Amino acid sequence: MILEEFVSYYHKNKSKKKQVKEVLLSWLKVELSNFPQKNYQKVLHNELMITNDESVVPKNKQGENLLNSLIRITNILEEKEFESWANNVKPKDFLHV
Repeated sequence: MILEEFVSYYHKNKSKKKQVKEVLLSWLKVELSNFPQKNYQKVLHNELMITNDESVVPKNKQGENLLNSLIRITNILEEKEFESWANNVKPKDFLHV
């Protein structure tokens, strides 16, 4: 549920200038700074928090697992984007003539 919400947010807000992890951080900051209304938001608030230096840290072991899962999904998204990009690139594109 939470991963789906993030992936949906990512597809709506991805940018060539931002890395996937930057989008994740901005999503978490938005979700954690607002009052939780949906179930996934309540879970985020129970498991994660924003520190004074604007970092997102887990509150407990479940939060650590959640944060690790979110980071893994960013790695998967980055790999898929690279694969998509690599499919459109030919070896001659790397030659400097």
